[in-house]
Amino acid sequence: MITLFLVLHVAGAVVALGFSLAYAVWIARGEATGVAERAFALRTVSWIDRRMTTPAYVLQLVTGLALVWLLDWSVLRQSWLEISLVLYAALTILAITRFAPMHRRRSALAVRLAEGAAMESEYAAAASQAQRWGIVVTVLTLTILVLMVWKPIWW
Repeated sequence: MITLFLVLHVAGAVVALGFSLAYAVWIARGEATGVAERAFALRTVSWIDRRMTTPAYVLQLVTGLALVWLLDWSVLRQSWLEISLVLYAALTILAITRFAPMHRRRSALAVRLAEGAAMESEYAAAASQAQRWGIVVTVLTLTILVLMVWKPIWW
């Protein structure tokens, strides 16, 4: 049973992180190609996020807690896991309250811009904010990955 949950946990990490890192590529390609393609790329990122990435991040929490339950609750007292859980909570809060609203605004402005109903400067400001929050969320995610693989013991 532990092996099953470990496989699911790792698979969830691959899906969640893989798609998350690919967002920058999709968006960069859209930005480089044109306003219609930009809007398409941003809509595609949103579609993938709702159907693949977010469920995979939820799977991470569920399978991680299942592994702790199967192993021993005392595992939660290890510093690397405590820090990872705090970072996961921070990541979730920032993704919901900062990144997602900025991404939705950016996407909406990209569509309006493609239709000729928005200004490029307005889109650029929204894109800059979304990109900054995306970097923060990505750094937190990669930090969790490092902690999960390395499992440092500091004290």
